[in-house]
Amino acid sequence: MLDLLWPVLPEFLRANLCRRVIVTGAESTGTTTLALRLAEALNCPYVAEYGREYTEKRVSPATSPWQSEELVKIASVQNELENDAARRSVNRWMIGDTDALTTALWHERYFGKRSAAVDAIAARQHRPFAYILTGDEIIFEADDIREGGKQRHAMQARFRTELAASGIPWIEVHGSVEDRLTAARLFLTSV
Repeated sequence: MLDLLWPVLPEFLRANLCRRVIVTGAESTGTTTLALRLAEALNCPYVAEYGREYTEKRVSPATSPWQSEELVKIASVQNELENDAARRSVNRWMIGDTDALTTALWHERYFGKRSAAVDAIAARQHRPFAYILTGDEIIFEADDIREGGKQRHAMQARFRTELAASGIPWIEVHGSVEDRLTAARLFLTSV
């Protein structure tokens, strides 16, 4: 019934009722590729990883170490982008390439502890419909901003632990892009 009414619902209701699917994982595990393909397959809005956009514009962490406040901003903007996409959804789906919870885990990695401010932002985000964790079995591809090749498997383990404790349905997908897309779509139809 809700799917039939969706096109006429006010935007604020769509933002609250949208099925938000978050694709997440350690660096260079194919989250962006899968998120884009899944959004295309579901004909829904895609929310890019704001942290990557922010990092591409900032001074190198080698010369200017990360500040906790930067991750607070990243988490907050990511939530705003998700909410905007959820309001624009025409079919109740939205795909996000990461979220504020992911930013909380990166804060933990960079600073050795979680941030109360980032955790508060993650707690305020709309509860995702599901998480899709991209497997870390693929080869690490370095680029101008990726720095976690050596810690990638440990980060992946943190994601597994955090998602398992979240109470939100999730799946870890492996294999080729097509294998991952197929597994994600099957999972979403069973949630």
